[in-house]
Amino acid sequence: MDSDPVHFRSLQASFLENFRRYGDEPAILFLEADTCRPQSYRAFGDICTSVAHGLLQRGIKPGDRAVILSQNRPEWAYADIGALLAGCVTSAIYPQSLSAEIAYILNDLEARVLFLEDEAQLEKLLPVRDMIPSLAYVFVFSGRVNEDIPGVFRFEALLEATAENQERLDEIARSHRPHDPLCIIYTSGTTGVPKGVVLTQQNYLATMASVLEVIPDHAQVRRYLSFLPLAHAFERMVGHYFLFYLGRAVGYAERMETIIDNCKLVRPNLLAAVPRFFEKVHSRIQNGLQEASWLKRALFQWALRVGERRNRKQKRGERPNLLNRLEHALAERLIYRKVQAAFGGDVRYFVSGGAPLNPMVGEFFQALGMIVLEGWGATEVTAPACINRPWDNRIGTVGPAIPGVEVRLAADGELEVKGPNVFKGYWRKPQETREAFTSDGYYRTGDIGTIAADGWVRITGRKKELIITAGGKNVAPAAIVQLLINQPHIDMAYIHGDRRKYLTALLVPDAAALAHSARQLHLPGETLPELLAHPQLRETIDREVQEANRRLPRFMQVRYYRILAEPFSVENGELTHTLKLRTEIVEEKYKQLLDSMYDE
Repeated sequence: MDSDPVHFRSLQASFLENFRRYGDEPAILFLEADTCRPQSYRAFGDICTSVAHGLLQRGIKPGDRAVILSQNRPEWAYADIGALLAGCVTSAIYPQSLSAEIAYILNDLEARVLFLEDEAQLEKLLPVRDMIPSLAYVFVFSGRVNEDIPGVFRFEALLEATAENQERLDEIARSHRPHDPLCIIYTSGTTGVPKGVVLTQQNYLATMASVLEVIPDHAQVRRYLSFLPLAHAFERMVGHYFLFYLGRAVGYAERMETIIDNCKLVRPNLLAAVPRFFEKVHSRIQNGLQEASWLKRALFQWALRVGERRNRKQKRGERPNLLNRLEHALAERLIYRKVQAAFGGDVRYFVSGGAPLNPMVGEFFQALGMIVLEGWGATEVTAPACINRPWDNRIGTVGPAIPGVEVRLAADGELEVKGPNVFKGYWRKPQETREAFTSDGYYRTGDIGTIAADGWVRITGRKKELIITAGGKNVAPAAIVQLLINQPHIDMAYIHGDRRKYLTALLVPDAAALAHSARQLHLPGETLPELLAHPQLRETIDREVQEANRRLPRFMQVRYYRILAEPFSVENGELTHTLKLRTEIVEEKYKQLLDSMYDE
């Protein structure tokens, strides 16, 4: 089977070709009752083209906007690719969104078509349906549908369309120009209302060509497990368009809690996640070790040291001696393979993006023989602008720019990007679009960082999160947060102190770690409030804060802190759908608590 993609004029043309080119190869992997059932590209293509014909037969025209509101599932792919084949510009809404946000995005797009996951999502739509005059059709993937509701249909109704004119789909695919919009992805909106980022055919085709240069052995990447939201630019690129452009197979995790079990079924070669995922896995392994026998703990720590020594030698360009090779072979047989088996045993690369990865966690995975390629970008640059190289993976950095892309530093340390991956503009927001670019056409990312002489980029924080203390010190809180959450009993942290005399923090403890410590100390309690009632556990957290402070200059140390008995969450409004803290919400919600740490 051919493994290299050919050049295509449009992403739609690649899909149509791949339905034929990879006819009997797997496209979708269904996870059913401890089995993994493949669906071929031919069958996948039949469904997608039926969706396209069904939309065209209902009067949907090229350029109309079609939106998906659903968790990741095969129907998400059918709907998105089917709508694209019909010439639609597609978008998506995070499944956790409330009615008001759903109505805002649909009206902003003047959407004509909406794909919904189930009855629960339909219930959120119905109260605002009359407020969305453009919406003509709603198709529901699963569950019962009240046929009496005007304009609401089962998804299967689209699949009943007859393929009257296959040439019409080929004609639409050929008609696309490089700068035509392909999709509109809404930013998570840490401040203000979400903005629609218009990404074009060229944005995706050029970005995918660049990524293929970065991963030369991409032919070995055959299977992928998708669990990050497809409404997010990172997953839309890596776990959706890129896979189907290459003719690869994707399975969809059933739930976040079943990712490890699903990995064993799919046996992915590539796994993309945000740093929070890798940090949770690291924490889970460490907690598990605490429950293990002293022999197993000692064996694991020995294997970790063996891996660390090997990695240090590789960085220095040294070849391992015979003893090193024997040690590593034994560690691989006893430990590494068992850890790797938890992810299916066939992962070639992990990719981390969306936020900086804790270097300690990256070193941990690499010592166990698992490569985590950290990258950096934004929705506005079609997800990636930089990525580490498999042959030169420098933990703590996000790698150099992908081929064809330029990254530079502004005078204030802000990273700016220029290249074919940079977006066309914000949907119907010309003023915001102009403000997003420099006079010479570089996109202002809002991230601050450094660039080494050889081009490797390091992210140090967000420009809008920069704290300027009353003493005039500029503090990027990301470095402080990283040191705090490195501690075993601290899960989340928020740093406060803009225009204040010193820094303070809100801390969310790691409930699992606290519960484990409570059991060791024979203390009762399981919930966070119960555990935090014990002075011994609060003293443990205090020691960890002081440990973090010892590694910081005085002006960056946390003078006071408060412990929260409830984690920051999307549901409570403190986190975006991409798990970024909404600074304004946190500041407003906890104003009294924060002020209490500055009482004179």
